[in-house]
Amino acid sequence: MLKEKFKQYWKKEKFRVWFVATVIALALLLLNWEPGVIRNISDYFFNVGLLYILVGATRYIRNVGLFKTFSYMAYKRRTRKTQGYDGTVIRPMSLAEYTEKYIYADIYQKDVSWPLLYGVIFLIISMLIAFVA
Repeated sequence: MLKEKFKQYWKKEKFRVWFVATVIALALLLLNWEPGVIRNISDYFFNVGLLYILVGATRYIRNVGLFKTFSYMAYKRRTRKTQGYDGTVIRPMSLAEYTEKYIYADIYQKDVSWPLLYGVIFLIISMLIAFVA
């Protein structure tokens, strides 16, 4: 029963990110244990917030296509290599066409807003708890 419930939640992306961030933050908390409960709670929220911001930043880089120039250069090199074999001339796409067709039209782009928002919220909570301590 519990195993099926966990599998059901594991399919949801927000749960997976939260679970992994919590496990990593707890591991960091155990490695850097400080005296005082409030300080440790603040450190936990800070670590979770940083991990959420890291997830959001990597998704943003992937969605925007930061390395699209490198993939475009590899695409042009591949098309130039295939032109001479069968005698046909293939005109490679321009960078704008390539970006539109392969980078921005990716159906697997992930949402960036919620990890960044949760990260900022967790960092604010950490800051408020640190001011109380």
